Amino acid sequence: MKKIFTQSLFVAVATSFLSLNIQAQENKALEDRVAKIEGITSKLPSISGLVNGRFQYSDAGDGSNSFDIRRARLDLRGNLSSKFDYRLQTELAGTPKVLDAFLRWKPSSYFNVQAGQFKYSFSLENPYSPTTLETIDNSTVISKLSGYSDEAKVGGNGRDIGIAFYGGFVKKKGYNLIDYSVGIVNGNGINNTDNNKGKNFTGILTVNPIKELALAVSHYNGSTGVTKKDADGKDFIDDVDRVRTGFGAKYDNKTLLVRGEYITGKTDKKESDGFYVTAAYYVTPKVQPVLKYDYYRENTDKDTQQTNYIAGVNYYPIKNLRLQLNYTYDTKEDRTKDVNRIAAQLLVTF
Repeated sequence: MKKIFTQSLFVAVATSFLSLNIQAQENKALEDRVAKIEGITSKLPSISGLVNGRFQYSDAGDGSNSFDIRRARLDLRGNLSSKFDYRLQTELAGTPKVLDAFLRWKPSSYFNVQAGQFKYSFSLENPYSPTTLETIDNSTVISKLSGYSDEAKVGGNGRDIGIAFYGGFVKKKGYNLIDYSVGIVNGNGINNTDNNKGKNFTGILTVNPIKELALAVSHYNGSTGVTKKDADGKDFIDDVDRVRTGFGAKYDNKTLLVRGEYITGKTDKKESDGFYVTAAYYVTPKVQPVLKYDYYRENTDKDTQQTNYIAGVNYYPIKNLRLQLNYTYDTKEDRTKDVNRIAAQLLVTF
């Protein structure tokens, strides 16, 4: 009887051990499969985007009012490794086009490289996206001298094709004392090859005395090829100088924002300048009133100054939804009638 009990106990222990061993092997195989899947999915791009509907009213001329889909963007971002990432952003509203397409190498916080099509390094406002800009439209001086509806007839949403180097020095708690970004670009906007033999330089240096305060100087120097006609009526490419210099300051403590910039530019033989001051304050976490003074001179040798007085409010009912309302009183020296404009914008992100 004792022998039978011992044999039974041995069989039970052996069976339990074998069962545990099989279970451990199955768990290890499952963990390996999960790790393999996670390794694959970690290299897949994250997909996000935004849809932007807008209503505009103006009493200029006979008056106008219209709805439109201003933006419909799809944004893919991913990591090739811990030091390489990429982005591909497309605009589907209107004529579909690529906005951003770049690869970044990030070996350290001091020195990083970005190559492809991207927003170039000029001004404090240009890097803002539609989801973060306080007003519905960019400041006029940014639009005219930073590659949106540029005086050089280059339109690229503040973007170009080239290579940039950026980083920061003197690490503080949550920010750098000094940030820099410099680049070499074609100077011909997005999705275009260069149309002259020169390359354009762009750069910005930002000093942050405290986390909430940024003081910046930026510069753009180069030329753009413009199609003209010779005496025989034949087209030729003429190089037009495109030089801009900007000085800006920003204070942002996440409740109060004040940002201003002065930018001067030379396009061929015409000199332009302008400045803006934006102030915004969160009265509640969901409501942000905004005021902006926006001044621009298309030609400093003529009476072409335009001033926009803007009042608005941003409302965030839920995380991925923003409603904006702007009123603009638009005055211009060479225009007989001032203009009133109202714009409302709905922006949804996903």
